[in-house]
Amino acid sequence: MKKAILVSISTMLLFAGCITVNVPLGGGETDPSFQWMLLWDPPEAMRIPVVSSSVRVKDLEAGGSYQLSGMVVRHADGTVSESSDNRWVTRPGAMLSEMLARDIMAEGSFPAVFRTAVTVNDMLTVEGYVREFGATQVDSITWIAVFDVDVTLFSDRGAVMLFQKNYRYERRMPSSGFEELSRQLSVLSSTWSEDVRSDFLNIL
Repeated sequence: MKKAILVSISTMLLFAGCITVNVPLGGGETDPSFQWMLLWDPPEAMRIPVVSSSVRVKDLEAGGSYQLSGMVVRHADGTVSESSDNRWVTRPGAMLSEMLARDIMAEGSFPAVFRTAVTVNDMLTVEGYVREFGATQVDSITWIAVFDVDVTLFSDRGAVMLFQKNYRYERRMPSSGFEELSRQLSVLSSTWSEDVRSDFLNIL
């Protein structure tokens, strides 16, 4: 019975995209911290791979607050704040790369997908840079989710650049707050993954 209850609780947390833990983040040991993750369904698999080369998806680089795991809000006056109580499960660059690699593998368009360095001939490499990944606060009740990421595709282990593009999406949030921000950024990240995979297939 206890095992069934634990499974049910775990399932609810997964679909909510949130894990609540008690860790000291600038306050007392009992101060709550909410950890959020990106969630969307993987794509359907293709019948056969359509690209002959394997691919490695490296962690995306980032600058400023986006190098850290705290969720970021850009305020109307131009200042940027990082939440200490609402954090991603890992840095946005690592989280986005992990999900993109998952989707490429699920789609089956490449014969193999790697996240770490391997010795494979003619391997393609995906790199990128997180420019913005958070919310813009228009006023006290209006937030806009913003996703702004550069993606570069290299061949010959980074020796030749095949493709480079900036992907920027904005989405007005139905309500403010970090829980809604995690939902909206999941939608934008899913769109990004789909667009990146489509662009790759169009040039390879």
